[in-house]
Amino acid sequence: MGKRLNKRNRRRRSSSRSFRSGNAGPILKLLGVVFGALAGLALLVFGVMFVLEAFFKVDTPLDASGIIGKFAGKINTPLIETPSPVPTVEPTPTPHPMEGFDPAAAQRELILPGELNYPWLADPSSYGSTVILSAGRLADGKVKLERLVSYDIATGSASELEVKPENDHLLHPVFNDKWLVYFDANYDFGGGAIRCIDRTASSASPRTIKTVYVGQPELRLENDILTWIERTGSEREKIFVCDLSSGETAVTAYFDNQASGTSMPFIHGNKLVWASPASMSDSAVKTMDIGTGSVSEFRPGVFVHDPEYNGEYYAWLDSTHGENAKLYLSDGVSGSIEIAEGVVEFGIDEDFIAYSKGLAVYMYVFDTGETYCLTANREAAQLLGVSGGVIFFMDVTSRERDIIKYMVSPFAGELRSVNEG
Repeated sequence: MGKRLNKRNRRRRSSSRSFRSGNAGPILKLLGVVFGALAGLALLVFGVMFVLEAFFKVDTPLDASGIIGKFAGKINTPLIETPSPVPTVEPTPTPHPMEGFDPAAAQRELILPGELNYPWLADPSSYGSTVILSAGRLADGKVKLERLVSYDIATGSASELEVKPENDHLLHPVFNDKWLVYFDANYDFGGGAIRCIDRTASSASPRTIKTVYVGQPELRLENDILTWIERTGSEREKIFVCDLSSGETAVTAYFDNQASGTSMPFIHGNKLVWASPASMSDSAVKTMDIGTGSVSEFRPGVFVHDPEYNGEYYAWLDSTHGENAKLYLSDGVSGSIEIAEGVVEFGIDEDFIAYSKGLAVYMYVFDTGETYCLTANREAAQLLGVSGGVIFFMDVTSRERDIIKYMVSPFAGELRSVNEG
């Protein structure tokens, strides 16, 4: 078997030598040389066109959509230099309104012209750039505030309103663009009448809202809603709310021989706020939505007197304006903080609380938690109130006449047309 395999291998090698040594061998070699030369030439041509396209930007027959054309196009793409990084310019921070605020320079005295010779002034209330206040003279040893005077902060002009008392004198005016409301008071025996005037009507005749038999209630006004607290019996006080557009009056709360009965209600943002007893030693702050009638409350754990509200914060005193009264602030959710002690009067605004302590007026700013003195060291002053971004106080350094001063808060910008009494 091995001999047969050896014979087959010898026959194959012999056949292969015969083919190479035959006539076809030289032809195949010639064809290989020709094809090799053509391939080399093609590579040379493509190489030259590639260099012309890519580096010399010369158009050639290369197909731009082909692989070589695309590659050449990428090389031919102009170089885009990366710009040097420039640091971002930081914007100039907006200064805080209290930076550079000079309270002494911001003070203005409310001066009436000579023809309005009223040395006794009281109860200023503002709406926009207009202030309305009570004015009067000394008669028979008694100060009677028998006139209402309108004063324009922007121009310093003043005029006497055509409103005369049917009783003795006019107190606690509050107003907005539609209504003017005031208390027409009896001088000797107290009581009187709450009256209003529709400022949009052709007739300015006053309309009686309610006759009051005891006390002289302070008034709070927002839009068409008026509120006050009034003693209606020997030991009962009631909180009234009146819709001036309809004349309808309702009682929202009452107190029988309770300290909360001496605490005034407040209105802001269509919400009525008042203090209600919670236990023997503390109070609840109640808030009623006037539109829906829904009532909510929170208990700060202290006695609450004269609570005020600006839509975000509540403020109140922990006693009835005593020398040791403390002023508190709360958002109604996360507890309360003490602002100052010895506060006799305060008023809340959108951005701050103004308050009297000793014979000076101060401002506590919500967003910084800082307190600023608004009156000079040698100036004796008592806060009268805060209304529409304007702070009013009485200069009591001299008591020969009433000197009302005011300052527009640095937060007010344009005077806000908001009146809260």
